[in-house]
Amino acid sequence: MKEQKESIWSFPYIALMMVNLFQSMAAFMANTTLPVYADALGASPSMVGIVVSSFSVTALLIRPFAGPAFDSFSRKRLLMASQCIICACMLLYGVVDSLQGLVIVRLVHGIGIGCSGPLAMSLVSEFLPESRFASGISIYALAQSFAQVVGPAAGLYLVNAIGFSPSYFLAAGCLLVAICGVGLIREPYRKRLRYELKLDRMFAPEAVGKGVALMLLATSFSCMGAYVVLYGYSVGVSQMGVFFIVYAFCLLGTRPLFGSMADRFGAPRMLAVGIAFFAASYVALAVADNLSAFIIAAILGSAGFGCCGPLLQSAALASVPPSRRGAASNTAFMGLDLGMLTGPIIGGMVIEAAMPVLGSQPEAYSLMWLVMLIPAIGASLIVLRWNLQRR
Repeated sequence: MKEQKESIWSFPYIALMMVNLFQSMAAFMANTTLPVYADALGASPSMVGIVVSSFSVTALLIRPFAGPAFDSFSRKRLLMASQCIICACMLLYGVVDSLQGLVIVRLVHGIGIGCSGPLAMSLVSEFLPESRFASGISIYALAQSFAQVVGPAAGLYLVNAIGFSPSYFLAAGCLLVAICGVGLIREPYRKRLRYELKLDRMFAPEAVGKGVALMLLATSFSCMGAYVVLYGYSVGVSQMGVFFIVYAFCLLGTRPLFGSMADRFGAPRMLAVGIAFFAASYVALAVADNLSAFIIAAILGSAGFGCCGPLLQSAALASVPPSRRGAASNTAFMGLDLGMLTGPIIGGMVIEAAMPVLGSQPEAYSLMWLVMLIPAIGASLIVLRWNLQRR
């Protein structure tokens, strides 16, 4: 009986993994191709950053109001509603043909993103035993790894084969599958709190440190998503889909491994290891000029963010009781949103400022990757403090 209680595997958990797979596949298809789409519409590097990161503005604005709702109403129904918003935006991406239109749709998209991520994470936490929390969240995140195997490469291939509009329509189809999957889940009973717009209901103070660390790492990580394809093209590497395939396959091994090791040795120790890999990946990107070098960067990056992302999110959820996990998840995702908002904008500004001085676009990109080491160093100092406190 004890062994059965400690198992993470159940129908709702598996169903939510499949939901995560399809919604992540749509997200990676869009996130990888939107910079290319914006560039094709004549966007400058800084404008590409604005298009990619603008969703974070509305995601941040919705969180103070959405956070209390996560713990007061049906998480299942709220998740389905947020996925419907994202699905509609995928359809709209296939219709708009201007940079202004892309930004507007991206802002609406942020409302759905601002709710769907923390809702899915807090909902899946209701089906996990406390003793397997870190590994359960890490294995759940493997669905994103599978999506990264298919999503970015498929998105780039489909754009070249059939164009931008049909590609985004197919991404909307993935969201429809995810919505149907959520509908199959029977939400467990939990004590629901009264909806109140209070600070401790919007955010969990216990999870703020985890959110700040996640924000710093997401600042650097978002630049990789926004600019790595354009950077590869600038140095003559056309097979950038391989970068994402390698990145994703490595996540399949690193995420469950680091999650299991975190249950055994503690999350702070494993986070220190993950940040070291993460920082090394940006050094590798700064000197990458061929496909092999990009593959090395992908391996290092997957070990880094693949370790740190799920561990910080699971640590945030574990810092509060189940009735407040919506607020804790909201806090962690707010950090993620801030990083996703500022990273591409800062990266684009660095590229534009460096190009006249360095004389070429590839060298400007290389400098930007090195600048992105600064947020990673900040996250490492936070994790170092946790390790010292633990000792």
